[in-house]
Amino acid sequence: MQPLPPPVQLGEITEEELKQYDGTDSKKPLLMAIKGQIYDVSQSRMFYGPGGPYALFAGKDASRALAKMSFEDVDLTGDVSGLGPFELEALQDWEYKFMSKYVKVGTIKKTVPVTDGTTTNEPAAEATESNVAKPAEDDPSVAAPVETPAGGESKEE
Repeated sequence: MQPLPPPVQLGEITEEELKQYDGTDSKKPLLMAIKGQIYDVSQSRMFYGPGGPYALFAGKDASRALAKMSFEDVDLTGDVSGLGPFELEALQDWEYKFMSKYVKVGTIKKTVPVTDGTTTNEPAAEATESNVAKPAEDDPSVAAPVETPAGGESKEE
């Protein structure tokens, strides 16, 4: 058997991109993730590679399945919401094991819905605008200072 090539750092990839590292292509490294951290498990191909007892974890974030000691497809996800303290402790043990045994080669890119970002930012922007306009609204006879593009202040006329 040939020695394994050195691990390739992938950086941030999507869960969909991670699927291509499930061991079906022997020219690619064998990868799996725990809590969004991707590890090269190529050295344990007999466990995580095709035909191995843990092959279903390869190419996926197996956090939930590892925490629950589950081999169910529904648990092959990085979603750890709703897990109990014992399951979270088991997951932490798995994470420590992977950190000590395998090389971390990347992270799973988190997909954030666009509405979350705009919803969060809009109230802050509105609050800022209302705070700036408020002095002029309180007393219309007094002009409020207005920022100029250069950052200085000038009086409204």
